[in-house]
Amino acid sequence: MQNITYIQPASRKFFTAKSLYLLLAIIGAIDPWIFLFKFFSQNGLAVDLFFQSAFANYISSAVAADLLISALVFCCFSFLELKRIGVSQRWLFLYVVITFGIGLSCALPLFLYFREQALETPKLDK
Repeated sequence: MQNITYIQPASRKFFTAKSLYLLLAIIGAIDPWIFLFKFFSQNGLAVDLFFQSAFANYISSAVAADLLISALVFCCFSFLELKRIGVSQRWLFLYVVITFGIGLSCALPLFLYFREQALETPKLDK
């Protein structure tokens, strides 16, 4: 699989899917924590209140359940994909920690970034 290069029409600068994934991982790490920092600065480390708020009504419950299911799917996908492309499955621990510690919005693009990097690296036949 080759790394796709995109052209920005206005500036004619090139950027790769890999650099896009890295940018999205950085944004995905910062953005959710802006809101979480506000919540925890107002409420302290009240984890029980955090989960009560996450499941406070049907809409927030739907979003929270969707996110938890998506995180589970991502963990399964990354396990299988790491095995398929021949990368050590020790990396799975890192992605699970990032998923539940920072957020899926960081873990998924970071996984895709390192996946692109692994696909770019030539493998020696055994």
